[in-house]
Amino acid sequence: MYFRLTTGKTLTCIKKSLSYSTSSGTFPFQCKKLERRWQCLKLQISNFHTTQKLNYPGSLLLCFGSIYCGHGVRKWWLKQTPEQQLKYIIWFRQRKRIFYGSLGFLSFVLVFYCLTHLERDPVKKKSRLILFDQTRQIEDSKIFYKMIVQNEKNIVPLSDPKYQIIARALKKLIYSNKDLFENTDWTITIIHRMFNIASFPNVMILPDRNIIVLVDIFNFIKSSDQLIFILAHEMSHNILLHTKKICIIINDSTYNSSQSEIPTFSTIYTIATIVSSFLIWIFYERRVATILCSVLYTIFAALFSAYKRQKEIEADDIGLELAAKSCIDIREVLVFWELMMKFEELSGQNKFEIPLFMDHPALEERKKRTIQLMPTILELRKQAKCRELPAKDPRDRLPYYLKDIEKHMLKDTRILGMRF
Repeated sequence: MYFRLTTGKTLTCIKKSLSYSTSSGTFPFQCKKLERRWQCLKLQISNFHTTQKLNYPGSLLLCFGSIYCGHGVRKWWLKQTPEQQLKYIIWFRQRKRIFYGSLGFLSFVLVFYCLTHLERDPVKKKSRLILFDQTRQIEDSKIFYKMIVQNEKNIVPLSDPKYQIIARALKKLIYSNKDLFENTDWTITIIHRMFNIASFPNVMILPDRNIIVLVDIFNFIKSSDQLIFILAHEMSHNILLHTKKICIIINDSTYNSSQSEIPTFSTIYTIATIVSSFLIWIFYERRVATILCSVLYTIFAALFSAYKRQKEIEADDIGLELAAKSCIDIREVLVFWELMMKFEELSGQNKFEIPLFMDHPALEERKKRTIQLMPTILELRKQAKCRELPAKDPRDRLPYYLKDIEKHMLKDTRILGMRF
């Protein structure tokens, strides 16, 4: 039993679906018949394989291809006689205006394209460069979702009470932030594991507002307030236009639990890497080119990781604000960070990670930032006319929670890691 968000005419909803609409304020059951044109499409893309299909990361293949092509061009050039080389140089000089003009025109088109694809997020009012429009993102989300739920046994039945727990948390969060979530539809899917990989606690929201929850999260969180904060964090990525890199995931047939980066920056990163590799291997001999490429990749990776960490910090800040307006006990967020740190310690998730290349800020830093923002968050609670914080501090039960997580992880060694 699983559900699916239906948009317009392009749809595929199988079985029963649980969808929350802010206009009606309910979770009606929905089910649509599969359209004929989708059946035809399925027949067209069906292929017969006698051996297992191999999938390789496209960006990695392009990178190696650029190195190979650059090295090939250099070898070809060095094989030419001085007379032939001079002939090509003269030929280029005679046509340099055409080349420079074409390059200038392409640069103008690129700048114009970027300027016409800027969008402002509704919260921080920052301009964001969005290479893929909303329609493309929703289409890719549907394909990604279909890949996740293709095994019906992997879906937690709709009758499971966990759906109601998430529904109540989601309804409270949306109702308290009507100005941001007015006239929006959300769907919930609870699964056991992602792409048959061992189960791990995680929550993910696709660009089409489909909330995917891995069931192990319920063995990890200790209160509805913690669940609200997790949902608020993920929903913040959505409203801040930190759209997921669905296209790349689909093409590579892989899954990465850390998917908060937007496709815009990852696309620029890939193009810059490919072009730079090609030029370096043309102009430098093998040893120097290898060193330069290694340095270049390190710099690009560090910049890309810093960018993603910044997006996580933004989502943390806005998530705290959304959760505060929902009148949660903000101290539960501090408990949550402590639980995550314990999980990280027991799983050895970041044992060999270099801070410079981490996609997410260190948990200790995120906890400290939460403490720094505490006065602002408490003021938001006050403005939302929330009740005073309970006299009983949830942090008092932290030692029991930590022991419970340790006991659970000793029982279930399949858990791999977690990212929010």
